[in-house]
Amino acid sequence: MKLNLLILLSLGLLLSCDNNENKQAMAEDYYQFKEVDLSPYDLPATFFIPDETAGIGASFQTTIEHEEEFKWKVMAGPNFQLFIEDWGNNANKFSEFKKTLQESDVFKVSIISDERDCIIYKRELIKHIKVPKYKHVSYHIYGLKKLGDYYYEIKNKDNGDSKSVVELMRKSVKSFKYKSN
Repeated sequence: MKLNLLILLSLGLLLSCDNNENKQAMAEDYYQFKEVDLSPYDLPATFFIPDETAGIGASFQTTIEHEEEFKWKVMAGPNFQLFIEDWGNNANKFSEFKKTLQESDVFKVSIISDERDCIIYKRELIKHIKVPKYKHVSYHIYGLKKLGDYYYEIKNKDNGDSKSVVELMRKSVKSFKYKSN
C-alpha cells in the first residue's frame, strides 16, 4: 500500500514538473507578447501578438476590426497588422496559395520557411530596378489554421513587412488556437 502511494506521489510530482516546464517554455517563447481574445469579435480564438516592449512600435492598445462577416484585422500599431479570413471547410486553401507563389516578370519569390500550415517568403521587385540600393524587398507570411471545422487564413499586408516583423508574426500565427469556454 505504501509503495503504491509512493509511486502515485512520484508520478504526480513528475507530471507537475513537466507541466511547469511547458508553461515556462511557453512564457519564454512568447516573452514580449500578450494574449488577445478574439471571441468578442465573433471568432472563438486567442493568439499572442507583440506588446509595446517588442521594439516594433506596437501600440499599448490592440485594435481589432471586424467590419465584414468573415474577416478580421488585428493591429498592434502601424508596423504589425494581421488579416484573418474564415475559409469555411476549404482544407486545400494552403496548397492553392502556395501555387500562386510562382515567380513572374515583376517579382522574384524566395521561400524562407515552409511549415505544415505556415509559410514565410521574400518578394523582390526585379523589373525596372537597375540600382541595387533601390531594389524593393518585402517579407510575407501566410498561414492556414484549423479551428473546429473551419479553416482560417492569416496573412500580413499585401505590400509586406520587414523580416523581423514577419518573424514576430510567425509566432502569432503559431499561437492561434481555439478558445474553449
